[in-house]
Amino acid sequence: MAIVKKPFGIYAPTITAFNADESLNEQGSRAYIRFLLDSNVHGLAPMGSAGEFIALTEKERMQVMEWTLAEVNGKIPVYAGTGHYSTRTTIELSRHAKASGATGLMLMPPYLLRPPKRDVLDHFRKVREAVDLPIMVYNVPILAGVELTPAELKQLSDEDVIHAVKWSHPEISRIQDTKLICKPNFAVFVGIDLVGFAGLAAGADGYIGGLAMMVPRMVRTLFGAFREKQDLNTARQIWDRLLPLVQFEYRAWLSDAGTPHWLAVCREAAALRGIPVGSPRAPLRPLFPDQRAELKRLLLQLGELQPDVA
Repeated sequence: MAIVKKPFGIYAPTITAFNADESLNEQGSRAYIRFLLDSNVHGLAPMGSAGEFIALTEKERMQVMEWTLAEVNGKIPVYAGTGHYSTRTTIELSRHAKASGATGLMLMPPYLLRPPKRDVLDHFRKVREAVDLPIMVYNVPILAGVELTPAELKQLSDEDVIHAVKWSHPEISRIQDTKLICKPNFAVFVGIDLVGFAGLAAGADGYIGGLAMMVPRMVRTLFGAFREKQDLNTARQIWDRLLPLVQFEYRAWLSDAGTPHWLAVCREAAALRGIPVGSPRAPLRPLFPDQRAELKRLLLQLGELQPDVA
């Protein structure tokens, strides 16, 4: 197996752009990647939940991955989202990502049918055997219905099966426990904006979340305050400015409002910048006009939009 370089920093998820008829939009997808590159993120994590992979065919997933990797052109690391319930399909998508230039893989555990934990662990082992790329586990139990514990992550890490984890979990203890028991070369990323500040303060090696899609420069500065300057006061000040946007993004989770959906918020943030990403694929719907106006106000307050944005 090849030597694995530990990932770190701000890895931005990516949006899959659609035309009005819900077909793939290459121009919009590439424009969004260029926005992230220009924002100085450390890496990308395309085709995760934010990329709406669940709404795409395998052929479409491969096409978007090819556009993404071609646009990046080796400038920064790319951990390609190739997760699928089927181990066979996961391997096919992962081999394609490697051939297209991916740095590593980001894999959600097999979802929906909730296979026994032994089968879940073997799923990762089989992908690693078939594709010589480092693997980041996308640990998102609220979506997958399956969670690898810190101890199980350590087991697979010790076997050289996995090399990083994105913890999309509101309990900060998951990050702390994983950092405690796994080897120093195992990367732990905070993966949900609700605990972004706490996760970095707890020692997370990186950050993958909605804020990195909406305001990547600010999140990059936040990470620098933690890791480069070790300036907790500045980091807290940046986070206090970001918190209203986080609360809007997760309003449906934090209250009984039901909307907006976090992904619709992230997509609209790109659209407000003039990036032609289009609306999400049904059944997910875009923001209502009043929600769009509120998001615009929040981004203006952060200095992320020009006042004349429609």
